Order: sequence, then C-alpha cells, then structure tokens
Amino acid sequence: METAIRWSPSSTAREQRFLYVDVTGRSFRLCRVTSFDGRNLDYEVLSTHHKVPGFRAFDWSTADESLIAVGQSSGEVTLLRMDGDSSESWSFPIRNQRYCNAVAFSSHGLLAGGLDKVRNDFCLNIWDVHHRLAVRHTRGSLAADRHASEPLRKLASSEPITSIKFFRDQPDTLVAGVKGQFLKLYDLREGSGQAFLQFPTKCVHNTAIDWLDENYIASCASNEPTVCIWDRRMGLRLTASAANSGTPEAGQSGPALELRNVLDSKASIWSLRFSRTKRGFLGVLSNTGHFKAYHIAKECVSAENNHSLDTTLGQGSSANYPEQIYTKNVRDIHSPFNHPTRGCPQSERVVSFDFLNMSPSNEPSAITLLGNRKVEIITVQPPCPNVRMSSQSVLVRGRPHGDRDFQIMNPRSGGASISEVVQDIRSRVSSQSPPRAQSEEQNGTKTNCLSSRESREHALLLGTRGTVLKAQDALTLMTLNRFRCKEGYLFDCEKNKQIVADDPALQEFWDWVKRARDAASNSSMIVNDVDMNYLGVYNIWNNDLGPNFRSRKGTADKDAIDVDQTIKDLVQQLDIPESRGCETDFIEHRLLCLRICGAIESKDELEELVKKLVAERQHTKAAALAVFQDEAKLAFLALRNNEPTQAHKLLAMAIAGATKGETTDSDWEETCAEIAKELTDPYARAILALVSKGDWESVLEETTLPLRYRVEVALRWLPDEALTAYLRETTAEAIREGDIEGIVLTGLRHSALDLFQSYINKFNDVQTPVLAMSHTVPRFIDDEASKARFRAWRETYRRQINSWKLQLERARFDVGCRKFAVTWDGRRLISPPPQQVSLTCNYCTRPLNQQDASTSSGEVVHSTPGYPLGSATMSGTVCPKCQRHMPRCGVCSLWLGSPDPMSRAAVAADSKENRKPTEDDLTRRFVVFCINCNHGFHANHARDWFARHQIEIVLTMLCG
Repeated sequence: METAIRWSPSSTAREQRFLYVDVTGRSFRLCRVTSFDGRNLDYEVLSTHHKVPGFRAFDWSTADESLIAVGQSSGEVTLLRMDGDSSESWSFPIRNQRYCNAVAFSSHGLLAGGLDKVRNDFCLNIWDVHHRLAVRHTRGSLAADRHASEPLRKLASSEPITSIKFFRDQPDTLVAGVKGQFLKLYDLREGSGQAFLQFPTKCVHNTAIDWLDENYIASCASNEPTVCIWDRRMGLRLTASAANSGTPEAGQSGPALELRNVLDSKASIWSLRFSRTKRGFLGVLSNTGHFKAYHIAKECVSAENNHSLDTTLGQGSSANYPEQIYTKNVRDIHSPFNHPTRGCPQSERVVSFDFLNMSPSNEPSAITLLGNRKVEIITVQPPCPNVRMSSQSVLVRGRPHGDRDFQIMNPRSGGASISEVVQDIRSRVSSQSPPRAQSEEQNGTKTNCLSSRESREHALLLGTRGTVLKAQDALTLMTLNRFRCKEGYLFDCEKNKQIVADDPALQEFWDWVKRARDAASNSSMIVNDVDMNYLGVYNIWNNDLGPNFRSRKGTADKDAIDVDQTIKDLVQQLDIPESRGCETDFIEHRLLCLRICGAIESKDELEELVKKLVAERQHTKAAALAVFQDEAKLAFLALRNNEPTQAHKLLAMAIAGATKGETTDSDWEETCAEIAKELTDPYARAILALVSKGDWESVLEETTLPLRYRVEVALRWLPDEALTAYLRETTAEAIREGDIEGIVLTGLRHSALDLFQSYINKFNDVQTPVLAMSHTVPRFIDDEASKARFRAWRETYRRQINSWKLQLERARFDVGCRKFAVTWDGRRLISPPPQQVSLTCNYCTRPLNQQDASTSSGEVVHSTPGYPLGSATMSGTVCPKCQRHMPRCGVCSLWLGSPDPMSRAAVAADSKENRKPTEDDLTRRFVVFCINCNHGFHANHARDWFARHQIEIVLTMLCG
C-alpha cells in the first residue's frame, strides 16, 4: 500500500478532518474539508510532517489527534506531533531489531507495538504515552528518559504479532494477531502477561473491532480471500493453570461467522474496517480496488428467551450472552479496475478508505483515496429491497425506508380478455419503439424480414431482447398462462382459438388439432382396422406409424401393416379429389398429406374461400392461395375486386405480366426483388418470389410465409426426391427450434414430443404441449420413456393450476385427460381417482349410492331398478341397504333427497326464461345439515329460515 487515508472520529458537521498518509513519500498531512457538493471534495492542509523514517505501520490517536505513531522497519516505534509546522518526534527503542508490523493507540494513552519473532524476546510491547511525553517536557536525567522509553508491559514471548487493536469500551484490553496461529485477547491489568482468550485461526491480519458493538472482531487471512467474524464472548478461555498446561478450559474455538471467497481468488485483502454509524457494517478493500461491504446482523431473540437467561444467570446476563449472526446483505460499493464490464483505469481504483462518523442518509458514508491520489466521499447506496413474486405473478416489493413496509403490484386485469390485454401491450410497445426499417436505415444496414417463426418468437419474448417494459406489463405477460386457464383454455379447440386471439400461430395450431379430433371422433381415419388419426405430413410421406404401432391396430393378431396400401385405401375411403400438381409416383400420399395440411381440395372451395378473403379485405392472402394452385386468373381477379389499393393493382399486373419457363428476364427478376424488399406482407412476397423467377422453390425460400402454406406448395409442386429432402430438413428444423407451426409435419406423435420439448425449453410453457399431447398419450404413444416425459409435463401443469388457485379448472383438466385415454374397446388407460366423498345412511352407516364406494374401482353408471317414477322415488331417497329414508327437512318436513316442490317450480320457470341458473338457483337442490345438532334441511329453506331467526325451527334445539 503506497497511500492511506483516515477520518477523524471527532469530526462534526462544521469541522471535518482527515489524515492523508503518503507511505512511499514518508509524509503525513492533516487536512480539513472545505467544501463538498455530493461529488467533488475540496480540502485544505492544516499541518504536514515530512521526513518521517521509513515505516511499515501507523496509527492515529483518537484521544489526541496531534499524535501519530509509526512502526519502523528497525522495530522502533516513533511518536510524531502534528501541530502546525511542528516536527517533534519521540522514539521507543527495542533490544533486538526486527520489523514492527503493527501499532495501536488506546483511548486512555497507551501505545502498543507488534514485532516480528525473535527467540527468547517479547514481541508485543506496551508503552505509556503520557509518561513519555511528560518526561520529554521536563528537565530530567538521561536515566529518567531511558526509563520512560521502556515498555510498561512486555507480552507474547517469541510470538510474531501481525495486527493489534485496543477495545474502546475496555481500554486496558487489546486483541492481537499471532502469525499463522491465534487471535489472542490480553487484559493489561492482569499480572500474568498471558492472554485470557484465544481463537485458533490463520486469519490474523487487518484486525478490526465493531465501533458500535465491540463484542465482534473481524480479521482476514493473508493468502486467501476469507474473512472471519469473532465474538469475544465465545472464545477459548485461558486461566493461569490452563496457560501453563497449554489446554484451555472452555469456549468455542471457531468464528461466529466465516465469509469465504469475499473477493476474486487472485486478489488479496488490503483493509478491513467497521462503520462508525451502522452496527455490523464491515467494509472490505482488495488490491484491485474492489470495495464491498457486508452487513452482518443478529438473529432475533425473543423477549421470553432474554427473560429466561436473566432469571437463570442473573439480571443483565442476556446482554452478555452470544447471539447467532448472519450476513444480511452484501453490496458492491466500487468495482475492481479489471472488471470485464464495470472496470475502470487502474489509476482510478480505490487504494484506501475509512468510514465517516456521520452520513447524509441512513446508510454509511466513506472517504476513499484513489490511485491517482484523488480524495472522494462515497455514500453507500441502500440495498435493493426484497422482492417476492407469488405463483399468480403478484409482485411484493419491500421498501428500505418509508412509512409503508412494502408495496404490491398486480398484473393488469379488468373486463377485457387476456388476448386483448396482450395485444394492447404489444401495440403500445411497438409504437414507442422506432420502426424497424428506420432503425436499420440509421444503422446503415438492411436485413431481411423475420421468418414466421422468428416473428412469433419476437412477440412472445417481448421485453427480453432490448425492449423495455413497464413492470405491470411484464407481470401481465408472465401470468399469461394463468389468465388463459382461467378463461377456459382446455380441450375445446374453438374456445381455445378465441382465447389465443393474440397469437395467430396458436390459432392455426388449434385449428389443426380440431380437424384431427373431428376426424378421430367420426372414425373416418380408420381403415383396414388401423387408426391413422393424429399423424403428420412427415409420417404419411415416409410410411412411418411410429416405433410401436400396436396401439393403432384394432386387433392384436394382426402382426404387420402394409402402410403403403393402407394409405391408398384411406384416400379412397375419404374420397379425396385430385388437384393440380407435379408428376409423382405417390399421388395418394400427396393427397392425404394435403388433407392433413388443411389445403383446399376443389376449385369450387377455392373460389368460395377467395371470395370470402377478398370480402374481408385480405386480398394478398386470397391471391396467394389461388397462385399456389396455379390459378393465376383467379389470383388476378382477387387483387382487382373490393376496392383494391395501388399496391394490390401493381401485384395483379405482376401476375399478369409474369412469364414462366426455363429462362427469365434478369431485369424483370431484379425489379421484383427490389419491390419485395419494401414489402412485409408474407403473401405478397411469396407471389413476387414466384412471378420473378417462375420457380416454386423460391416460394419455399420465402420463410415469412407460414409453414403450413410452404408445406402445401412443396406437396403440390416439388418432385418426389426434392419433396423428401425438403420435408426431412424442415421437420428437423421445426423440432430443433420448437416451432409450433411444425405440428403439421410431426402430428401429435413421438416427434411432436421432441418438438414440444424444444418449445418448453425456449418459452417455459408446458400448458399448450400438455393440452395437445393429451389427445395421443397414452392412447397412441405407449412406450414408457415417452409416457414418463409426458407425465412429468402433465404433473407440472397440474401443480401450476393448483398454485394459481384454480382447482376447478384442474379437475376439468383431469377429467378431460381421462376421456382421451380410452381404447377402442372402452378400456380406460388412466384410472380415475378413488371416490373421496359419499353420503351414508344414519341407520346402517352404509353409502347411499347403488354400489359401495369401497368396492368401486372407478367411475360407474348406476341403474335405477324398476319404474323410475314409483312411490319409492317420489317419497325421497331410500337407503339401498336397509330401505330407510333420509331425514326429513326441518322446515318443510318433506323427505330429504326428494326435490323441493318450490325448487322444481323455480327451475321450470328459469327454463322458460332460457337463462343460465345462478349459484342460488343451484343451491336450492342441495341438502345441508346443522353442525350443532345434525338436523337436515333443504338448502334454500335453511337459508331463508336463519335469515329471520336466531334459533332452529325445532324449538328444543338452540342452534343459532
């Protein structure tokens, strides 16, 4: 350390002083702060002491600020007077020369010097400063002067001292570090000269005592970034007899708290100092200028525990009883100069610091000295308040100061649907961001438009790629899945499409699932006793029914399946008409794949769809769908009808003027390419890509086009070998990128599990994958590895729903999953949970259902023997075991279990009004019991009675 700085503990608001130490220049300067504006510090020099002997340690007296002690390389300790231009000095010589490693003043005039080891000599000397100064100022003999220079006490025989500190509350007590061995506490009032307390440790350097709680001592190691906090009430106690035997009597040998890796492994600790204004606030400085602080707090001890200690050990014992301590927080005050992102020039690193005895805030302030010898004052920033987030994305943020302890922030809510809220957030964020083209122009770059997958990812990852979101908007996006679940995002595909209106790709996804489920429900995809449901384009084209197609066969005795013939028979069964396309050897495979894509299969359907899209002012999409089926005239008309824009007319001219063939006009191609660069509409770009080159592969390269339509173009116009390669590469990319549009290629098969795994890894969303794969697992995918993966997803989603407090939706999810997991013969693949609630008879205590719940293995359908409107039915529910009635209603005296006549009339009236029954309407049919006397009532009768009375209608029972 070349320089150091110390703050005067007697500084006031009017007078602030500090000591500037130049170790290499061997000088001291006492300075006074003249101005400080929060950043810049100005000061003046009050006194200077030059030509100081070379020193290795120094200390500034807190009792008399004009005195400074330095420990020299010869071992002598010299007193310096800092009073104006005075250069007085007094020396304390030693017998054997060696390094003086530490010096320290006490608050009542003692001075300690710690020396290196010499055999049979003391290494810790204590002098009386007042006596030394008094002899100096009086005319005395040389013998008297020599006597005043002799140590008052000599301690630590042959034990090298590395650091020393006096306690302020006990000025006759000091702590000293013995090199590589112990941290020892000495009481100078004891005549034995032995330490009364010790801690075995290698952390014996840079000893510091907490100014506001002197029970705690900090020290560090010299060769590793470890700091130990010691409690002087917990060390190993040494008595005279114990010291002679070398065995301590009792106590805890370890530190109260050990801080490991406080700095980078290549850095070393230069300084440890406790704050003067905040208890337990320890500053640590490294040789790289890394200045950080540890706030060490005590565990809370109850008043009952303190009272118990005082009662057992005597009044006031609890104050002297050790407490558990912990690290409350750690704060970086100044980064090291070699930090990769927050570094600074080496000359601007912090080389020394000291805490002030005042601060403009509740946090400590410190004076720092930089490598360029600039002096600064830093106020430590308050710690980041605690932040917690509930499973429902409610953010609770603490406040370090203020009247309220915390504040709560909820996601945006209201009458709007979650899709409308999300669309509003995205529109506001996009309006605040610069247009993409403008930013590219300013940066001097021009990039291609985002693909359909990248556009979706850009929308879903809003706020994670440089876009700044408001906290409430971020919370809303984080809780998107919960809101969707609450709105009924489950197995109703049409409803799901409405809920995800903010995500067109998800709407296309659920549209595909709906078509596949409709085909599965009417058994149209079953041929030759083989179930072909939920397959994707890639599976059909490659005759791939999966690694184990046992679950797709109707009979177990059928060992092999001719997949090629099965596909041909299925196309014939579905009566799929042929459409325009290239020459192929696998026409049936292409037709079935087009059906799976949801492609238009006849010209009449195409004309109807084009007409509909034009009416909705989706001219380019209508034209593109016509072009994909090589209907150029229909595409031209689509772009000319229903108030087309100038761009639509130009696109129609391009279609009309396009020349198809092996050769293309380079000028024409270049013109179309330049126009395409200015367009963002994927359908317009696809049309221009085709008319510019006359090549269908140029359409496939237009990745802004949704994947579904690119696959449709490939199925219609690519040759067989090229189609095989394209489907293989596109499927692999969709699986790798977690592209949900790839479901048209993978279907809900084994490869879909891999696709959804990538989707989950990228978006942390198991909701949609679980809902989709519930259609085929375990019905069609029954290998253990795949089922185990899906069960993990499903259980994760179930726990999410429970954490959202949506148990009803979770129950509906469980029931829906079980409905899909049914084989052809009606066998359930997911067992329903056992019955948890049942009504029992008061007489025989058996369940009132037709079948005992204890013997039921799952969901059963109860039949009603005999005529359902017989006397037993009309007279109430009868126990099927003992034939006794349920109790009578305490109000109307009718048998419970029979419908309330008034309730039936009300329900009939409600049905005529064609309105949805309210919660009150439904509770009319319930049976309730008094928790005091177990009397039964019709629910609406009990509610009406107790609304006007405090006691039950049965006067002998007080049930108010």
